[in-house]
Amino acid sequence: MDAGIALLLQRVPEFTDRYLLLVEQVDGDPGTAATLGELADFAAELARQLEELRPVLDRLMVVVEELSATSDDGGDLVAGAFLDSLSPDDLRRLRPWFGRATWAILDELELPASPAPHPGERHREDATRGAP
Repeated sequence: MDAGIALLLQRVPEFTDRYLLLVEQVDGDPGTAATLGELADFAAELARQLEELRPVLDRLMVVVEELSATSDDGGDLVAGAFLDSLSPDDLRRLRPWFGRATWAILDELELPASPAPHPGERHREDATRGAP
């Protein structure tokens, strides 16, 4: 096995199953060129998945923000049923999607999503306003 392929498998272990399938298909070392071709297919699939999932997450978090901003029980429901259900790592991952109302709730709950954006920093709804 080429040293570059060994490094690839070490740093991107998610690719290992595909690489082993390729090894099985060619009954031995597939070589660097074939491995990189398979890696390109893997990268394209990952990019497609991100492209498909990002709009769903965008829409979902817009609804959470709208619920957070409602004057009735929305903020309390988002705090107790949504935000409290997320792990610190999940809160960190979702940080770019939080809007002003959600940040206000996070600040009240003192949940570990890291600090809210600075006053000059754009919130999610500011960044996406007017987008299709």
